[in-house]
Amino acid sequence: MEQKLIIDKLIRVIPFEGISDETLLKVCTDLNLANSFCKFQNGIYSALEHIAEDLNSSMEAELRNSNLEDMKVRERVKLAIQIRLSNYAKLPNYRELLKNVLLFSVSPKNTYFSSKLLYRTISAIWYGIHDQSTDFNYYTKRAILAGVYLSTILFFINDYSEDFVDTLSFLDNRINNVMTFQKFKTRLKGIIGNFL
Repeated sequence: MEQKLIIDKLIRVIPFEGISDETLLKVCTDLNLANSFCKFQNGIYSALEHIAEDLNSSMEAELRNSNLEDMKVRERVKLAIQIRLSNYAKLPNYRELLKNVLLFSVSPKNTYFSSKLLYRTISAIWYGIHDQSTDFNYYTKRAILAGVYLSTILFFINDYSEDFVDTLSFLDNRINNVMTFQKFKTRLKGIIGNFL
């Protein structure tokens, strides 16, 4: 219960105070829960992991309640990212929140941690849409989707269109580009195979 109180307030404070152990400690102190800071074993990193896990769980729950069987893979991917965007939009000052997260992520000392969280999110999307890849595709799909996801988030932060329709259009285009490339790659393999 204490942890949830801290996380909820932290999400509201980050847009103004940034992401740091100091911000987390300030939140704990403001809530008269300074001792609870120690419960976050790795400080702000543990708090961010908690936030990411909550967002992933929420997205996966919504996907489980969706009729995925009647959708193509590209439609499932779009739905998963759309759900994630909708969940972001429900957070207070989500634009500034995401900007702070991105600034935190590009700091060299945070690169490994941020990559780990991104990998978990991308995996949550693939598992959430029932993708069972285990071979080389397991990695290539995640790498490609990471690019689509990150570029969409960057667009989303500056999108003021109603119901972020411009972002969804951007997402459609990114997915189309990926699908076109994949089809080209498949044809190219076939052509090369004919000469071997």
